[in-house]
Amino acid sequence: MFGLTLKRLREEKKLTQEDLASRLSVSRQAVCMWERGVRTPKIGVLTKVAGIFAVPIDYMVNGNKHFENNTQKNRRNR
Repeated sequence: MFGLTLKRLREEKKLTQEDLASRLSVSRQAVCMWERGVRTPKIGVLTKVAGIFAVPIDYMVNGNKHFENNTQKNRRNR
């Protein structure tokens, strides 16, 4: 779940794996492994990832549908 969410959010922001890796001070290979589900980041890095994409950690880890539904409602109410 984390890997798919990370890749989708990264692509929505038009960031390359290299761009994201640079912002997080990790290697591009680390980002690639996270997206493929081979590894997961440590909690400190996960916090930074969530901050970059302005989403809760729960959403990054679980793909929390409640967050998606609330975000869509907020966009419609603007």
